[in-house]
Amino acid sequence: MAISTLEATAGEVMSSPPIVISESTQLKDAARLMIESRIGCLPVVDERGMMTGVVTERTFQVQIAGVKPASAYSPDRRVLEELYIAGPDHIGTVQEAFIESYSKPVSEAMLDSPPTVTKETPLWQVAEKLLRTHMSHLIVVQDGKPIGVIARHDLLRAYASQ
Repeated sequence: MAISTLEATAGEVMSSPPIVISESTQLKDAARLMIESRIGCLPVVDERGMMTGVVTERTFQVQIAGVKPASAYSPDRRVLEELYIAGPDHIGTVQEAFIESYSKPVSEAMLDSPPTVTKETPLWQVAEKLLRTHMSHLIVVQDGKPIGVIARHDLLRAYASQ
C-alpha cells in the first residue's frame, strides 16, 4: 500500500521495534550488532527502558579519527603531545588506544539527548528535522522510550512509493 507523503506520519514509515542497547554495552559489541543487523543506529536505554542516547555510524568515525599514529601529527604538535600531554611512550601506541576504545561502554561515546520525534510527527517535519540536525536517523519515542527508528532511506522509500 502506497503512503501519501503529504499525510504520512513517522509511525507509518518507522522501523519498529528498534534494536536497543544498554549504556554499559561495549562499543565493540555495539559495532558488531549494527553490522549483523544491517542498521546504522542504536538507541541507548537505561535500566527502565528510557532513552539516554544514541550510537550511530558517526560514533565510530569519531573513535577512529581520534586515534592517530605519531606520524599524523606535525613535528610541533608531536613535541607538545610527548612533553605535556601523553609522554613519549604514549603517542605512538595507536593499536593500544584503538583496542582500549573497543571496550569503552557506549555511555562514554554516545550522543546524549539526540533529536527525537513521536509517531504522530508528520513526515515533512521528520525530513526537516533530519536536515536541520544533520542526522541520518531519528528515534521515534513514546513516553521517553524508543518505539522506532526513521532513517533517511525510509523517507526515500515513502517518496518513491507515490
